[in-house]
Amino acid sequence: MARAWDVHGLRQNARFRDAAGRVILTRWREMMSYRDGTLLGEDIEELHAMRVSSRRLRAAMDAFAAAFPERSFKRHLRSVKEITDTLGAARDLDVAVEGLTALVPTLSERQQVGVLALIDEYRRRRVVESEHIAELFDRLERDCYPRRFERWVARHTGIDVVRLDPRPPSEDG
Repeated sequence: MARAWDVHGLRQNARFRDAAGRVILTRWREMMSYRDGTLLGEDIEELHAMRVSSRRLRAAMDAFAAAFPERSFKRHLRSVKEITDTLGAARDLDVAVEGLTALVPTLSERQQVGVLALIDEYRRRRVVESEHIAELFDRLERDCYPRRFERWVARHTGIDVVRLDPRPPSEDG
């Protein structure tokens, strides 16, 4: 599993809103760093890492909900939940295919026929889920959602994502 990004400038005595901005924007950028790999679809671990990151973002948003106006917070949380749910549907199929594929060599020929048919069906469904993921991110981009989300967090916390400059953990560290 991908390691969570460090939250730059987070201090023990930080103001609640400051901490909210730093944590949420870091988790947002962490999640979005897996977007291209997820859309490419060549490595199921990219989607897995994105989904895990989206869950971290949701947890952070829940923890810092009080830093934001309730109405806009709910709207943004719904969007993040939609991302998590859409990724989850695809991830569930990836896990099923991986588990069933490992099981095949242990089965009788007759059992293999049924399991291989199920694997084929799950792979077809996974193609559909990949299309849903692509449609979701196309819509988010058309709606300028990534920039709107970052500006919304900055407006309510005073933390600008460009100055925060969240980055993945170093390989050696």
